[in-house]
Amino acid sequence: MMNINFSSDDEDNPIHAALKKFLIDSQIQDLKEAGKFEEAEQLALKHADLDLNAIEQEQLASGSNDENFTPDTVPEQCVSTTFDKYADNFDQHLTKKLHYAVPEIIQEKISKFTEDQFKRLLDLGCGTGLCAEATGDRALHKTGVDLSEGMLIQADEKQLYDDLYLKDVTEFLKNDWEPRWDLVIAGDTFPYLGALEDAVAGLAKNIEPNGKVIFTTETAADEVFSEKPYVMGSRGRFAHSAHYLRELLEASGFTLIEIEEVTPRFENGEPVQGLVVVAEYKGA
Repeated sequence: MMNINFSSDDEDNPIHAALKKFLIDSQIQDLKEAGKFEEAEQLALKHADLDLNAIEQEQLASGSNDENFTPDTVPEQCVSTTFDKYADNFDQHLTKKLHYAVPEIIQEKISKFTEDQFKRLLDLGCGTGLCAEATGDRALHKTGVDLSEGMLIQADEKQLYDDLYLKDVTEFLKNDWEPRWDLVIAGDTFPYLGALEDAVAGLAKNIEPNGKVIFTTETAADEVFSEKPYVMGSRGRFAHSAHYLRELLEASGFTLIEIEEVTPRFENGEPVQGLVVVAEYKGA
């Protein structure tokens, strides 16, 4: 069972609070499944004040008076700290508790749109390597990038990747890498970025002509995106509009092959609304 130990700095960060609530909810569920109902109730009562809306708290922290204020990204330290603490239990929790389907979704799209073996795979926000594991031998060389050292340690132990980088994915893509990649995947990574302009621009300059990109994100009803094409939910993750993703990719030289509604995971027994996107780079 995971232990939750956050510093005082974490308590003051509204997005940390949202992700902290996610981890505490997971621990409460673990206690219930172990039959420790009294301990689960005590933990829930202790952290009852964390049941806050992340957008409202970010608005208050920033001093913004705009009721529609949405941050553009989740801070790097917030993501790395949270997932470092989560790394040891990550695979089991996602697959057993949340019915995490992202690796299978990405693998299915790879198989659907090409029978070829790729030369080089780039896995953005690779975590412990669940998506690379699902792709099997479809790529000769695999590169993983993640902001969490704990996650990369888990991935390294699986010996799935030829190269691993401890780096924010947007910062990583600002470099001009040679050789480039002919397949880029990002499973459940973009929900932590919000604004995707820089990430997609980085993809465009680091992918081979005719190379494919396959990624998942979360989404919501169209009316949610009336003010901005991405919004942050109560658990500190972003939802993106399909229209935003389509326009952004096409403006960066990608041809959209498919965008489909999917269920990447369940939370509190309810399906999370998501999208899987497949695009091919044709050049600007």
